[in-house]
Amino acid sequence: MEDTLLNELRRFAAALERKDAAAVYAVPDADLHAVKKAKSLEKLLHDIFMQASGSGGIDLRSILRREFGIRGALMDRFAQWAPHSKEQFEDALHDAIDRADIRAGNQGAFFAGTPGKKEAAEALSLLKEIAHAAVSCKFRAGRADPEPYVVMLDRLLQFYALPNTYPEGNAVQYRNLIAADRLRAMAGGREPIAAALKASAKAWYQQSPHRFLESREGYVSHDVVRQYLYALTEEQAERLRGEYVGHVREEFRLLKAKPDLHRARQLLTMLEAALGWEPEEINGG
Repeated sequence: MEDTLLNELRRFAAALERKDAAAVYAVPDADLHAVKKAKSLEKLLHDIFMQASGSGGIDLRSILRREFGIRGALMDRFAQWAPHSKEQFEDALHDAIDRADIRAGNQGAFFAGTPGKKEAAEALSLLKEIAHAAVSCKFRAGRADPEPYVVMLDRLLQFYALPNTYPEGNAVQYRNLIAADRLRAMAGGREPIAAALKASAKAWYQQSPHRFLESREGYVSHDVVRQYLYALTEEQAERLRGEYVGHVREEFRLLKAKPDLHRARQLLTMLEAALGWEPEEINGG
């Protein structure tokens, strides 16, 4: 009897799951109206900027729930939204982003210093482009077009480079932004898009005045070097490898005078890592 009940309940639950998976959801007019009438949108720009520059990829669901009061149950079924609802909601979001402004009292969320009018206007333009790109990435996630992802990364790098922005454009911030794992997360794990992002980041680094990826002193540990080999030329990577090998050689010389097993293991691990950097990694693979 129990087996009969168990099997019946399993069939019933499976049927409900199939029905739920096949359901199509329309966005209520009230939710669309909330987006279309929204004002004071600095927080929307800020939250999208933080997600775009973070390590978790592009989702936006929690942002849309907070900003416009969209029900969590509806956002959780985003993949099942009716096509016309997705189009209407995406259009409304792009319009909201176009309406956004940064009022004087809220500049502290985006600037560490005091920007002039020109810098403030440029920053706002970049933030809007980042937000537009993030919305396109979210609402067209099934497409393999890397363009909005590349635009987003490019505008983030430009934003960091402005004189008074927060976060400021320093080696740590740039390094966090172009780490290979972060770019892969930004691409939603899709390798063609991740490859396009890495190509864009490499072009940026090679054309920039920065050289923080080319010195051993620029890394917390040899473990993280692999995150950035794609951005280096073979010549730059060989120089970096030589710096690590030279460091190991000098430390080994000192170690022989005062042996220490733990330090010997550390040096061995570092040398093996440096010697194991592969050409395909250096060439963006």
